[in-house]
Amino acid sequence: MSEKTRKPCPTCQGNKVIEGVCEVSSEWRGNQNDDILDDMQCTPDQDCPTCNGKGYEE
Repeated sequence: MSEKTRKPCPTCQGNKVIEGVCEVSSEWRGNQNDDILDDMQCTPDQDCPTCNGKGYEE
């Protein structure tokens, strides 16, 4: 099957990797050291689970 006839994966819009998402909340801010503000939580990048990291449906 050629690249042009493959349907892009609907879960990750044709991307091979789903990028991690970062969120910021003052509730997560650490109180031990005022110099370091640790108020951002991020999920890791991961291969697209629906298309096994290929970016298209087989």
